[in-house]
Amino acid sequence: MIGFFGGSFDPVHYGHLKNAAQLKIELGLSKLFLMPCAEPVHKEQLNFSVNQRMDMLHLAVKEFNMLSIDAREIEKNRDSYTIDSLKHIQSEHQNDSICLIMGMDSFNTLNSWKEYQTFYQYCHIVVIARSGALIHQEKYGFKLTSVVNDLTKQKTGFVFFANNQMLDISSSTIHGKIHNYKNLSRLLPESIIDYINTS
Repeated sequence: MIGFFGGSFDPVHYGHLKNAAQLKIELGLSKLFLMPCAEPVHKEQLNFSVNQRMDMLHLAVKEFNMLSIDAREIEKNRDSYTIDSLKHIQSEHQNDSICLIMGMDSFNTLNSWKEYQTFYQYCHIVVIARSGALIHQEKYGFKLTSVVNDLTKQKTGFVFFANNQMLDISSSTIHGKIHNYKNLSRLLPESIIDYINTS
């Protein structure tokens, strides 16, 4: 079973990295890929360029070496649609269960994504729920499960809400601190702080 954690990673931070590392263990994933998008369809303009975001991801996976990078959406260099990536991933990994990892905000707005009604045919969804979030329900054709083994029994179609305590860091908090030259320690790896400070 493999996982794909998509996002703009603008910049990648401990909220992404520590949560992903925990999930890899919790779900027993053989691989977990961070999958940066080129131009996110649902967000405003990014703060860092494609090259800068990739540089920071490469720095991040040196420290979090249990994680990998999947650059397919960056390499397309156009609007990123998750459904297109899911179709390619499924064709490449026909013998694996595929977990698409996302936050609760993304899950609750999935009905604004291209061809969201067909996602259940290509993957399971694993939701990183913020503390206090109570919306644990079946949606978009996915069946709810709280049993990790269900994700291995069939290749697609379940939604699973992660059990572990998730680190809640927002990119907007980081952007504000960068803009105001405030301390970024405990939010980002030191290698990425150094990169931002010298960029």
